[in-house]
Amino acid sequence: MPSTSLALYLQTQRAQYAAALPKKIGALESALQQLGGTGGPSGQEATLSALAQAHQLAGSGGTFGFSLVSEAAAGIEKMLSQHAGAPGFPDKTARAALDAGLQQLNAALVAGLAATEAEASPPDADAEGGVASRPARPARLLHIIEPDQPAALQLAEQLNHSGYQSLIFEHPAAAHLAAAQTAPAAILANIAFSADPLLALHTMAASSPDGDGRNRLIFMAGETDFQTRLQAVRAGAAGYFPQPLDVCAMAALLEQLTSAEPTRPYRVLLVEDDEELAIFYAGVLQSAGMETRIITEPHRVMAALLEFQPDLITCDLYMPQCNGIELATLIRQQPEFVRIPIVFLSAETSLDKQAQALGQGGDDFIIKPVTPAALVSAAQSRARRYRNLLAAEDTLRISEERFRLVFESSLDGFIQGLADGTVVSANPAACAMLRMSEQQIRAAGIDGLVDSADSRVAAMLRQTGGRGELRCMRGDGTRFPVEVSSSRHVSSNGAVQVSVVLRDITERKLAERQIMQLNAELESRVEKRTAELTAANQELQAFSHALAHDLRQPYIAINGMTRLLEREIAAAVNERGKHYLQRIRAGVNQMNERTDSLLALAQLSRMQLYREQVDLGAMAGMVLKTLQQQDPGRSVTTRVQAMPAARADAGLLLHLLNILLGNAWKFTSGQAHAEITVGTEPGQDSGVVFFVRDNGDGFDMTYVDKLFTAFQRLHAPGEFAGAGIGLATARRIVMRHGGRIWATSTPGAGASFYFTLAEDSR
Repeated sequence: MPSTSLALYLQTQRAQYAAALPKKIGALESALQQLGGTGGPSGQEATLSALAQAHQLAGSGGTFGFSLVSEAAAGIEKMLSQHAGAPGFPDKTARAALDAGLQQLNAALVAGLAATEAEASPPDADAEGGVASRPARPARLLHIIEPDQPAALQLAEQLNHSGYQSLIFEHPAAAHLAAAQTAPAAILANIAFSADPLLALHTMAASSPDGDGRNRLIFMAGETDFQTRLQAVRAGAAGYFPQPLDVCAMAALLEQLTSAEPTRPYRVLLVEDDEELAIFYAGVLQSAGMETRIITEPHRVMAALLEFQPDLITCDLYMPQCNGIELATLIRQQPEFVRIPIVFLSAETSLDKQAQALGQGGDDFIIKPVTPAALVSAAQSRARRYRNLLAAEDTLRISEERFRLVFESSLDGFIQGLADGTVVSANPAACAMLRMSEQQIRAAGIDGLVDSADSRVAAMLRQTGGRGELRCMRGDGTRFPVEVSSSRHVSSNGAVQVSVVLRDITERKLAERQIMQLNAELESRVEKRTAELTAANQELQAFSHALAHDLRQPYIAINGMTRLLEREIAAAVNERGKHYLQRIRAGVNQMNERTDSLLALAQLSRMQLYREQVDLGAMAGMVLKTLQQQDPGRSVTTRVQAMPAARADAGLLLHLLNILLGNAWKFTSGQAHAEITVGTEPGQDSGVVFFVRDNGDGFDMTYVDKLFTAFQRLHAPGEFAGAGIGLATARRIVMRHGGRIWATSTPGAGASFYFTLAEDSR
């Protein structure tokens, strides 16, 4: 505002008022001449008639641009108000003053008409009241001026869910340049830029294009102190949000700032006995996009309120039948209309009268003459606030309804009370839990619902908000455990209220006791089982020692006796007898070797592992070199690939390689060009698989399940030497290191043995 259409409307209304003004002044002059006369109306009626006409001129003249007319009429109105009903009024002095007032009024009329005739042509449509044209503004574009880029990006993403697109700038200068192309709907800036002059210019670019005076600048900061907030206000901010940002509240404020006038126009009810002036006010408000309804008789206001449902009431202070103060009091006595803002429009300058009007229900008081800009600004501001109040009440009502539904349907007990322990309400779950009616719970109070012997009660009740466990009392006197969550808040009347949530944890406590009992039993069983295993291991170890001692003695005796027997009968024994004696000694040696192997295998499971970094490649090379030295007559091609180090027991890994490489050396003895390869290949889940591969005799995969079993041989005893315990030992070593071992082979084409070690072994 003002727009060209409004300017044309004002010019037309002023011309019409100017044309009717001589007649109005003539009517006032005629009414004044009747004062103190005979044959006409009574003196009181004549005075009231003249007073009403002077009041209308005083209120309307300035509104239509005839400020001198308003001043002159106001002087006459004041004189009539002071002497109305006085005996002998008007006397000569008063008559002279009234005549002087009429002369001043006519002079003001002449000056006003001359000014009207001298008015220029209708306003230039391009000027638009001197307001510079603005760049087109997308309805939902925001400028975020924040040096903390991650925080700005997070805010932009959150506001995007509310339908806003954001451009992020580190400094107001960059934002101001961008606004030259596309002005934002609103600006969100760090409070650190509040004194930056470029931010002020940028804010002007984003100010409301409809002239409603709303700034669209919102400051963000980490401070909540008074000085920082005052700094934001002085910089023209429409809002201030400290950290952490309440994005929901910010989105609600942005909706108010960036939305155009509502889809349902503001409705203004004009209560004015001067119909001509009321029509003028209505035209001004309609040109600003509002709906209006005019009431010139106060007794029709109530019906209009019900039918029109206004967002604002403007009311003259002095009207026949009922003045504005009485009308405002009457309206405020009805609850459904108590929130509607009432703005008084009157030429009354008495501060006492204005205070009385505001005290009886008025929200604002604007002294006539009222300029169109002031009227529109006041109407928009009050109507918008009223709409926001209704929206807030709707939000509160919805929130209360949701709370009521949660309160009534919650499976947990919910009790609301006061700080002194008084219970205000209890939900059905609380009544069922406590086995009491809501009335009984109120009568018992919070103190009567808990076990006074519970030492935790006092501490919980003193807490501003907390969570813990208590024992409560049911209506039948039984005690039961509950989990309590309490909070305190201050109501609108200043009373401290307490909200308590109760959850029956009887079953949970029973389950906890059962678990504790089971854990205790389990610990007892584990201890017993551990003792049994320890005893069994000790018995096994004792058995091993006994086996080593008791079995070796017969072997030694048999071996010694056969040698003595051979010497005693050496001359008499034939070759066949000597062969039998040799076989007896060979069997004894084999039994001795197997006994030693079994003892070694049993001891392997009980050995303590000493982990260290082991170079398997170097270790394999050393084993192969030893084998070559023991059998220098053989020509074997050996390959040892680079392998990762392993964290393992070096002695056991050496034993493992001796077994695998010894077997490879043994089973390639029949090959003219023997080959043995040691290396690694990728395994599953980024693991490493070690392998020993040869081109020896191999074995039939049909019997692979027996390969790692003690004393299981897949070749005839006469073909290759051995006790059949090596691969079983190899398997035990790999398992002690958390790995696994397997093999593949083709008869006559060699065999490949694979093994892995646990992750912590590499």
